[in-house]
Amino acid sequence: MSPFDEPGAVAPAWMLEIPLAHRGLHGDGVPENSLAAFAAAVDSGYGVELDVHLSADGVPVVVHDATLERIAGTDAAVASLTVEQLAEVRLGGTSEHLPTLQQALEVIGDAPVMLELKTNRLRAGPLEAAVAELVEAHPGPSCVGSFNPVPLRWFRRNQPTTLRVQTAMADGISGLASPLLRRLADLRDLDSVAPAMVSYHIHGLPRPAVDAWRERGGPVTTWTVDDDATLRKAATVADNVIFENVRPPTPMS
Repeated sequence: MSPFDEPGAVAPAWMLEIPLAHRGLHGDGVPENSLAAFAAAVDSGYGVELDVHLSADGVPVVVHDATLERIAGTDAAVASLTVEQLAEVRLGGTSEHLPTLQQALEVIGDAPVMLELKTNRLRAGPLEAAVAELVEAHPGPSCVGSFNPVPLRWFRRNQPTTLRVQTAMADGISGLASPLLRRLADLRDLDSVAPAMVSYHIHGLPRPAVDAWRERGGPVTTWTVDDDATLRKAATVADNVIFENVRPPTPMS
């Protein structure tokens, strides 16, 4: 059986047609990964891409970095704080608080959402199970993504109908080089993950491994498309975009 015949490995139309706002539709005083940013994206006809970490007491929360330094001026680790403590964190000096994943999904509702799981673990842990429970209960269209193939393999085994997205970037873009980064950049884990889509950094495209994936019939979205030049480039190398600072057309445009 081809991986494309498996549950969770076939991209539905929304994954190809509805652009996803990177960490919500933020800017002009609206913080990234905030409930206000998610509501703004939905109101504008877009889907949402957001980031998920686990609190100290096992609750999935929406935040990109492993620490709060960039968004709240403290070097406290997200994983060291309870969800009650994290609820007191104000984003970028605004009244917006750091949301739980459940709160975010309630705001996003029926709009598409990609949940980017932030974990470096080489074995699946409580993050996957906690996210899976919320995804299963969520009525709207959703998918889970990660740079790390470990959580994607976990979903393939334990919740195979959940759509999976392998996130990747060219190894030179990060400024780091290692055999592991080259492996991820060249998408060598696709057969074990059986994703519905690949999400690849715009400045790493085109890349032979991504071209080969598309030749197999696999769709690609690209990130972060943030100006007219990258939006034009995306139209030639990918099927959809994860964006900020620009406004790509939607099916309703």
